[in-house]
Amino acid sequence: MTAGAGKTKGGETEAIRAEERRFSLLHRTAVLFPLLLGLAIVLIQFHRPGLTADGVTYLQIARNILFGQGLGWQASWVPPLHSMLIAAASYLPGIGDLLTAAGIVSSGMYLCLVVAVYLLARELFDLRTALVASFFTALSPHLITIAFSPEAEITYTFFLTLSLLLAARNARLGTVAGAAATGVSFALAWMARSEGIIVMACLLAGLSVLQGRSVFRTRMFRNCLVTVLFFMLTAAPYLLFLKAQYGTWVISPKSSYVQIWMKSRIYHDNNKGERENDELWGLTPDGTKLLWQVPKGIGDLAGYLMGHPEKSLRVYLHNLGMELPGRIPNNSGMERFPQLYPVYLALAALLAVFLPWGERAKEKRAVLLTPFLILLILPVFTEGWWKYLVPYLPVVMILAARGITGGASLLAARVSPRHAVGLAAGSIVAVTAIVVVRFWIALHPLSAAQSASGAAVSPSIAARRNMVEVARLAGEWGAARFGPGKNYMVRWDKIVYYLDGIWTAFPVADVPQIMDYARRNKVDYIVLELDARPDRESLLNAPAGLRFAGLYDSDRFAYVVVFYRVLR
Repeated sequence: MTAGAGKTKGGETEAIRAEERRFSLLHRTAVLFPLLLGLAIVLIQFHRPGLTADGVTYLQIARNILFGQGLGWQASWVPPLHSMLIAAASYLPGIGDLLTAAGIVSSGMYLCLVVAVYLLARELFDLRTALVASFFTALSPHLITIAFSPEAEITYTFFLTLSLLLAARNARLGTVAGAAATGVSFALAWMARSEGIIVMACLLAGLSVLQGRSVFRTRMFRNCLVTVLFFMLTAAPYLLFLKAQYGTWVISPKSSYVQIWMKSRIYHDNNKGERENDELWGLTPDGTKLLWQVPKGIGDLAGYLMGHPEKSLRVYLHNLGMELPGRIPNNSGMERFPQLYPVYLALAALLAVFLPWGERAKEKRAVLLTPFLILLILPVFTEGWWKYLVPYLPVVMILAARGITGGASLLAARVSPRHAVGLAAGSIVAVTAIVVVRFWIALHPLSAAQSASGAAVSPSIAARRNMVEVARLAGEWGAARFGPGKNYMVRWDKIVYYLDGIWTAFPVADVPQIMDYARRNKVDYIVLELDARPDRESLLNAPAGLRFAGLYDSDRFAYVVVFYRVLR
């Protein structure tokens, strides 16, 4: 009897151990499910990114690096990390085209983001929440869109999420190495988009405040200082570059540009736009710099806003309202997609805030909620443009996943305590499937029935496509005629990319100032894009100091590009 009982007990113990091993294996390998889903999405959706206006700048920095010109003045306009990765990717076998290299970098960052979301949700909550959040991330239409873009949003989103993961893990472990890694990661996020430093400041301040009055004697505060130290060490080369460009210490490379831009486009004080705005592209009195390259700081911003406080408050409140779920405009080609922060997920995320968060709940809330403080700062500079808000979508996804899993568990326990686990699991799977299907339909809206309806492409979209195509033809014509690596003075336009050379900004100035600026910057060719066909003889008679070098005349519509050689 005793021997039989011992055998039975031993068998049960072995069965329990086997079950624990299977469960442990699932926990260790579960990340493969969202990763494989993300990889499938990349393989299904992969395409060469389309060229965008801002993408021209990122690609030009990469080209500057490849031509041995350093970062170039464009890196005082946008941070260079994404461009540096594109330049590195262009060395891969068979990858000579920078747009293709950009697609490889962006899709790689997307896959890394899916894993980072899983690990962050797992660190803060549990396996179910991690799986749901990473599935949402993998199939988010907005994240997939930026995963095939030449711009830096996906790189910033990944490094920001990675920084939150490292911060959350270090809040639990409290090691100096973890704090240092967090600082390095935040520096990389800042080198992708400069607002990364604001998120870091909000997070470190939040974690420090939670320590109470004895904050200065805590390990958390010490680690926050280590994070800042390693941020500064990692950021130092780029900070020194910005100092050389601006002549003073600058923490945000685009601060002057943004302040001038928002005056025109957000506060509508002059409505000059961007390309022809003399406050942006005009020259300083000595003719050495563009006006946006003159540094502006917090004092300049405060002075401008307080110059008309009622208008500033009105614009701020309007822009803040455009960040609310359900009101965020899906502009810039995203009109057919669902909301960036869908209301149903926003409500689930709100529910998560009020659910139990387990041990270290305050620190966990600080990690996930303090990044949203930037949404109180962005309305000063811009309305609810989805590209400024999309980097914080993974945090919304994690909170929404927690709301769904935690809410389903609580509801199932109240409805049927005996079957709570199965009922909760079924509810989670059902809700997740509904959201995933909704996202998938958004990605592929042109069903057979819709295609049969013969919906036409809007005239504005068709016109933009035509302009990109003729700019490509003109740029490639110029590159073939004059060879790669030439220095072109040309206005900010997509032709810049196709010229395959160095880009010097075309200032808004009179002819003598333009010529002086061209010589200072060792320009080879001045490029004029014209939307009319002027008399050919007038184009051949070049201004003093220039020689007519070539003419591209589109056979599609009135679009002429004239090349003038700058005489030394």
